[in-house]
Amino acid sequence: MLRNMPFNQRLMLSVSILGGFILLVIAMLLSYIWSAGGEGEPPFLELLSRFHFELMIAVSFLGIGVGAAMYFLMQEQAQVKAREAIGNAQLLLSFLNSDERAVVELLLKSEGHTTQAQVSRLDDMTRLRAHRVVLQLVDKKIIRVEKLGKTNQLWLAKSIYEALSEGK
Repeated sequence: MLRNMPFNQRLMLSVSILGGFILLVIAMLLSYIWSAGGEGEPPFLELLSRFHFELMIAVSFLGIGVGAAMYFLMQEQAQVKAREAIGNAQLLLSFLNSDERAVVELLLKSEGHTTQAQVSRLDDMTRLRAHRVVLQLVDKKIIRVEKLGKTNQLWLAKSIYEALSEGK
């Protein structure tokens, strides 16, 4: 039933559950403060102060239940976003030519960074071709280049790396 509920309704339900839990915790704190102060507490908090210890245990377990409910209600949206990111990353790869794709795959295998010299060691890749492919990927903002002496360090864009590494 809840899985078929639109996201906005699940979000409102989550906020309502969380709000109710917070109100319960505040009421328990107020009952404890009034009972510890020795003053007469309002009649609606009398029951809470009489069974304060038992209610603290119950609220602890209720907190775990509220956390589980929040996860259950929101986890589908997180999974949808992850699937979209993977799909977008795969779409990006489909628009790259074979040399660019090979460089991106090398960067993925080497945890998002490598050197231009490593790129030139790929099959059918010369130093000139590696240089041109790197420039094309920099222009497309897929990688960034950091000069380290005479060596070019290549870094895959963080968002692209995260999306493509999730898909593998």
